[in-house]
Amino acid sequence: MGKLIRIEVENFKSYKGNQVIGPFHQFTSVIGPNGSGKSNLMDAISFVLGVHSSHLRSQNLKDMIYRSEAMSHDETSSSGRSPRHASVTAVYQNNQGREIRFKRSINSNGNSEYRINDRVVQYSNYNAALEKENILVKAKNFLVFQGDVESVASQNPKDLTRLIEQISGSWEYKDEYDEAKADMEKAIENSAHAFNKKRSLALEIKQYEAQKREVEKFEEKVKDRRECVLQYLLWKLYHIEMKTNSLAEEKDKKYFESSEAKGQQDSLEYQFKTAREQRALLHREKTRLEVQIRRIQKELEDQLPTSIKSREKLANFEKKLKQTELNIERVKRDGQQQESVVHSLEKDMELLVATEREYNSSVATTSSGDIPQLTLQQAKDYERRKEEVNNNTAEEQQQLLQYQRQRRTQQQRANELRMKLESLQEAEAETLSKIHDAEAEVAEITAEGEKKTSLLESRQAELSQLVDEREAIHRREVELNEKLQKTLTKLLDANLTLQDTENDSKLNSSIATMKQIYPNVHGKLSDLCRPTQRKYDTAIATVFGRNMDAIVVEDEATAIECIRHMKEQHIPTATFLPLHSLSVPPINQNLSSLVKGVRSAFDLVKFDSQYEQVVRYACGNTVVCDNLSIAKRVCFDMNESVRAVTLDGTVIHPSGLMTGGSAPTQPVTKWHESEVEELMKQRDEYLAELNNISMNKRMGSLEDSVRNDCARLQAQVDSLKDDLLATNRKIEGLNGTLQDIRNKINEAKQPLGEAEIYMQQLDQKIASVRERIAEVEDQVFEDFCALINVANIREYEAMLQNGSDEVSERRAQFASQKQRLETQLDFEKEQLNELVKRLQSLEASYNSDTTAKSQIEAELNGMSGRKESLTERLEACKQELERKTKEEEEKQKEINDISNLLEIKGRDVKQILKEVGTIETEISKYYAERVAIFRKCKLEGINLPMLQGSMDDIVVEGEQVSQAEGMATDDSSVSSSMDVDEPPSQTSILTSDWTIEIDYARLGQLQREDSSQAVDKDFQDEIKRLTDEIEQMAPNLKAIDRLESVEESLKVAEHEFSVARNIAKTAKERFNTIKQKRFSLFYDAFSHISEHIDRVYKDLTKNETFPLGGTAYLSLEDTEEPYLEGIKYHAMPPMKRFRDMEQLSGGEKSVAALALLFAIHSYKPSPFFVLDEVDAALDNANVSTVASYIREHATDDFQFIVISLKQLLYEKAQSLVGIYRDQGFNSSKTMTLMLDQYQS
Repeated sequence: MGKLIRIEVENFKSYKGNQVIGPFHQFTSVIGPNGSGKSNLMDAISFVLGVHSSHLRSQNLKDMIYRSEAMSHDETSSSGRSPRHASVTAVYQNNQGREIRFKRSINSNGNSEYRINDRVVQYSNYNAALEKENILVKAKNFLVFQGDVESVASQNPKDLTRLIEQISGSWEYKDEYDEAKADMEKAIENSAHAFNKKRSLALEIKQYEAQKREVEKFEEKVKDRRECVLQYLLWKLYHIEMKTNSLAEEKDKKYFESSEAKGQQDSLEYQFKTAREQRALLHREKTRLEVQIRRIQKELEDQLPTSIKSREKLANFEKKLKQTELNIERVKRDGQQQESVVHSLEKDMELLVATEREYNSSVATTSSGDIPQLTLQQAKDYERRKEEVNNNTAEEQQQLLQYQRQRRTQQQRANELRMKLESLQEAEAETLSKIHDAEAEVAEITAEGEKKTSLLESRQAELSQLVDEREAIHRREVELNEKLQKTLTKLLDANLTLQDTENDSKLNSSIATMKQIYPNVHGKLSDLCRPTQRKYDTAIATVFGRNMDAIVVEDEATAIECIRHMKEQHIPTATFLPLHSLSVPPINQNLSSLVKGVRSAFDLVKFDSQYEQVVRYACGNTVVCDNLSIAKRVCFDMNESVRAVTLDGTVIHPSGLMTGGSAPTQPVTKWHESEVEELMKQRDEYLAELNNISMNKRMGSLEDSVRNDCARLQAQVDSLKDDLLATNRKIEGLNGTLQDIRNKINEAKQPLGEAEIYMQQLDQKIASVRERIAEVEDQVFEDFCALINVANIREYEAMLQNGSDEVSERRAQFASQKQRLETQLDFEKEQLNELVKRLQSLEASYNSDTTAKSQIEAELNGMSGRKESLTERLEACKQELERKTKEEEEKQKEINDISNLLEIKGRDVKQILKEVGTIETEISKYYAERVAIFRKCKLEGINLPMLQGSMDDIVVEGEQVSQAEGMATDDSSVSSSMDVDEPPSQTSILTSDWTIEIDYARLGQLQREDSSQAVDKDFQDEIKRLTDEIEQMAPNLKAIDRLESVEESLKVAEHEFSVARNIAKTAKERFNTIKQKRFSLFYDAFSHISEHIDRVYKDLTKNETFPLGGTAYLSLEDTEEPYLEGIKYHAMPPMKRFRDMEQLSGGEKSVAALALLFAIHSYKPSPFFVLDEVDAALDNANVSTVASYIREHATDDFQFIVISLKQLLYEKAQSLVGIYRDQGFNSSKTMTLMLDQYQS
C-alpha cells in the first residue's frame, strides 16, 4: 500500500506562509506544547482529504485562512494585508512508488477548490481518487480525532451499527432499502385489502338475497299494523273532541264570573306594587346615605394620622433646620480657622523661597569672580603641595570624613523624627476635631431623644384612650351578638333562616344560582305556598311529601337546563315541576262534603294563582281529616278511594295501608311565621343597633395608625439610645487615641532633641578638624597663594568647584523644607476646599428643607379646611338619614294595609278560579292527549283522513316522541314530575291553532257510541301483536337496491385483487435483492471486525503478568437484518469478570475503544492512520502497550501518524515532528527528527 510522504500548508489556520511538514515515516509521532498547532495539523490532513468543515472545529471554510491578530503595526505595514486564501497539499506515494499531489484550497469567498497533481478536478473525481487508494472520506477510516476514543467507548449499539455500515458501504443502500421496504409493505397491504374486499362482497351478495325475501313479508305486516293504528287513533280523537267541546262551554261561563273580581284584584296589586317600589327607592336612598356617612367618617379618621404625620414632619424639619444652622456656623468657623492656617503656610513658603533665592545669589556672587589660570608648572606644583597637605593631615582628613558621615546620618534621622512629630501633631488636631464633632452629636442626639420620648408618651396616652374606647364598643357589640345569636338560634329551630343539613344548604344555594341564570325558575314549592291555618301545617306537609322541596319551573326545557347544571355542580337529586307540562288528574270537588271534619287538601293551601297547577298536582285527591276516626270512617266505612291525612300526620292510603304519627318538624317549621314575628323584630333591632355601632364606632385604622406611630417612635427612641451609646463609645475611643498620640508626641520630642544636640556637637568637631587642616594648608600653600593672588587655597578650590559639599547640603535642606511646606499646604488647602463644599451642601440642604417645611404648613392649612367641610357634610347626611328612615317606616305600614286587602280579594278570586281550574284540568287532559296523537301521526307519517286541511298544517318541536306518550290513556300511569336522575320528557307542540278537520267516516256507529276501556284494550292488543311480529323480523329494507350494485362491485374487486397481487410480488422481489446486497456488505465487514477485535484487544492488554491478555467480542442484536438493530461491544480486561462497557474505568474504556478502532481499520484499511491524542486517558502501562502495538504494526503497508503528549509513546516512534509557536513570526512551525538513527 502507499503512504503519506509530507503535508504542504499555505496560510492554513495557525501556519503562516508556505510550510512543509514531514517527511512522515511508518510510525511518526507529532509532539509539541499545548496551543502550538498540533490539532491544526490534524485539521490540515482532514481538510486536504475532503472532510467537511463541521468536523474541523470551524463554522465555515473562511475561518481556516491564517489570521494574525497579534501582529504589531510595523509588521502589518511591512507585510501588507492579511492572506486571503489558504491551501493544503498532501504528497502521497502509491504502491508503484509514484507521488500523487492532492491539493485543496480556499479563497476569500469561502469556496473550496480541489486539484490532483496541480490539475483542477471535481470533488467526485477527487473523492474517487482517494477511494481508489482505499481512503474512505465518508467513513473517515484514516482519522481518529481528539476525543473520539471516549465517544467510541461510550457510544450505544445503534451508533456502532451505523459506524460499521459506513465502513462496509452498506449505508449506501439504506435509502434504497427503506424505499423498497415501504413499497413492498404497501403493495402487500393493498393486495390483502383487495382480497378482503373481494371476499366481503361475495358474502354480502348471499346476505342480500336472503334479506330480499324477508323484506317482502315485512312490508305486508307493516301495512296491516298501520291500518289498525289509524282506526284506533280516529276512535280516540272522535271521543276526545266530544268531551272537550262540552267542557269548553262550561268554562266560558266561569270565566265571565271571574273577570270582574279579577279586575278589582289587579287594581289592588298595582297599588301594592307601586307602594313597594316607593319603599324600595326610600330604602336605596337610606342605604346611600349610610354609605356616604361611613365614607365621610372614614375620610375624617384617615385624615387624623395624616395630620399627625405632617405635624411630626414639620417638627422634624424645624429641628433639622436649626441643626443645619448650627452646622453652617460651625463649618464657617472651621473654614476661617483653616484659611488662617493656609495663609500662615503660604507666608512660610514665601519666606523660604526668599531665603533660598538670597543664598543662591550669594553663592553665585562668590563663584562669579575671575578664577586664576594656572600654568602647567603651577598645576604640578599645586598637585604636589596638595599631596603634601594630604600626607600631613591624613589623620585629620579621616576624622573629617567620619564626622561628616555621622552628621548626615543624624540629619536624616532628625528629619524623619521631625516629620513623624509633625504627622502626630496633625493627627492630634484631627482627633480633637472629631471629638468636638462627636460631643456636638451627643448633645444633638440627647435633645432629639428627649423630644421623641415626650412625643412617644403623648401617643401612648392617646393609644390607651383609643383601646379603652374600642374595648367598650367591643363589649357592647359582643353582648348584642350574643343576643342576636340566641334569636337566630330560635329562628334556626324554626328553619326560617337556615337549613338543617348540608344538602339543603347546597340545594338552596343552587336554586338561588339557577334563579339568576335561568329566569323561568320560580323556587321551591314550600316557598311558593303555605297552609291557610297553622293547625294544618303537619297535614299539608305530609300531603306534599317529597314534593315539599320540589323546584317549580316554567317549562320542561328550563328543567332540563337546571338538571344539567346540578349534575355539573355535583348537587344532590331534586324533583322539578314544570308549570306548562304537568298533567294533573281531576280533583273531586265533593270531597269536602263527605262528612264533617273532612276537607280537600287543595282547599287548605294558600298560593298565587299562577301556581295552581302545581298545588293541584301535589295535593291530588287527598283529604285532611281532623282525627284518625274520621279518616277511618271515610276510607273504610264509606269506601272512598282517596288518601286521608290526619292533623297529626297519620296517612291512610287508597290501598288500605296506614302510616302515621310522623309529624315532620322541618316542613312544618317552614310556615310558622306568626310565631317568629317577635323573633324577627328582635333580630332586626339587634342588627340595626350593630349597624349603628359599626357606623359610629371609630375605625380600627386610627388605632392601628396610632399604634404604628408608637412603634415607630419607640424604634426611633431605641435607635437614638443606640446612637448615643455608640457615639459615647466613639468619644471614649477618640480620647484614648488622643492620649496615645500625645504619648507618642512626647516620646518623639526627646530623640529629636538628642539628635539636634548631637548634630551641634558634630558641627563643632567638624569645624575644629577643618581649622587644623586649614593651618597645614596655609603653611604649605602660603607662597603659592601669594603667587596666584588668592587669600588662601580654600578660596581657590571654592572657585573651581563652584559649590562645595556644604552648598549642596544647604540646597538639599532648602528643597526638603520646601517639599514639606508644599505637602502640608496642599493638605490644608484640600481641607479648606472640603469645608467650602460642605458649607455649600449644608446651605443647599437648608434651602430645600425650608421649601419642604413651607409645603407641609400649606398642607396642614388645607387639611384643617377639609376637616370642617367634612364635619358639616356628616351632620347634614345624618339629618337626612333620620328623615328617610321615618318615611320608609310610614310607607311600610301602607304596604301592610294594602297587602291585607289584597289577601281578602285574592280568596274571592281563588274560589272562582278553583272551579275554572277543575274544568281546565279536564280540558288540558284531553287537549294533551289529542296533541300527543297528532304529534305521533306527524312524526310517524300516519295520514289521518281530513275534511279540511292536511297533515302539513301540523307543526311540532323536536323529533323524538315516545310511543307510550302517544298511546297513553290511563291517567294514573302518567307522571309529569321530573327527577334529576330521570331522562327529560318529550318536547311540546308549538301551536294547536291548526285549520284542520278530521273525517270520521271510517268509524262505525258502534265505535262512535262506545268509548269504553274494553274497545281501547282490543285496539291495543291487536297493535301489540302486529308490532311484536314486525320487531322480530327486522329486515334490511335496502337489500333489493344494494344487491345489484354489490354484484358489479364484486367484478371490479376481482380485477383489483389480481393487479395488486402482481405488484406485491414484484415489490417483494426487488426488496429481497436490495436486502441481500446490504446484508452481504454489512455482514462481511462485521465478520472481519468481529474476528480481529479479540486478537487486537489481547495484543493491547497482554503483559508479563497476564500474557494472554483480555477478551473482547461483538454480538448482534438482530442476526437476520443486523443493520436494523444495534451491535453490542463487550470487553473484559485481564483477570476481571464480565461487566458492561459503562462500568469499566476510563483507561479500560480507552483501550477497548482503541481495539475497536484498530479492528475496524483492519477492514479495508487506509494506507495511513492519523490518531490525535488517543492516549489522553491511558495510564503509563497502557500507553506503553499501545506504543508497542503501533510500533509492531507500523510497516511499509501500514503507516501511523500519532499526535501525543506522552513520552512513553512518542519515544518509540521512528521519527518525530515537533510543532512549536514562533512568537516573532506569529505562526506555528515544525521540525523533524529521525529517532531510528539514535537506536542501538
